[in-house]
Amino acid sequence: MEVLKIFFSGILGTLMMTVFSHILELLTGSKFNEAHLLNGLLNRSKFSNSNIQKNNFLGWILHFTIGICMAAMLYFYYLYISNYISLWLGIVLGFVLGIIGIAGWLIMKNCHSKPPEINWYSFFVQLVVAHVVFGVVVTWVFIRFIFKN
Repeated sequence: MEVLKIFFSGILGTLMMTVFSHILELLTGSKFNEAHLLNGLLNRSKFSNSNIQKNNFLGWILHFTIGICMAAMLYFYYLYISNYISLWLGIVLGFVLGIIGIAGWLIMKNCHSKPPEINWYSFFVQLVVAHVVFGVVVTWVFIRFIFKN
């Protein structure tokens, strides 16, 4: 049952983070949709011989899979390392996950021969805030359904 709750928290956290990115994309005109950017990397990859469009399911599956894995990381942190859970800690851990996210995107960008042409600085700033949203949502699910006092 815990696995389903972790899965659900990862899906919900990723969904809310993606909604945040979409809203910011609409307001600024910048490209912030993580799944679309992942598809851009996949499409231009030397390992791909197919034409992957920006809204292909592969980017979405990858994006949500990473979110579920990050939710599992938070779960194990709360379970084994921290004896305290709060939305404030969710903010801090979301920020940390944002920094980890930046590192992952930098690795993918720098290892790619033709990364998407976007304003990477703006993307990374919004990525950190989006992960704070993720951290708060996942932590809220954990408080509500797993680590009840």
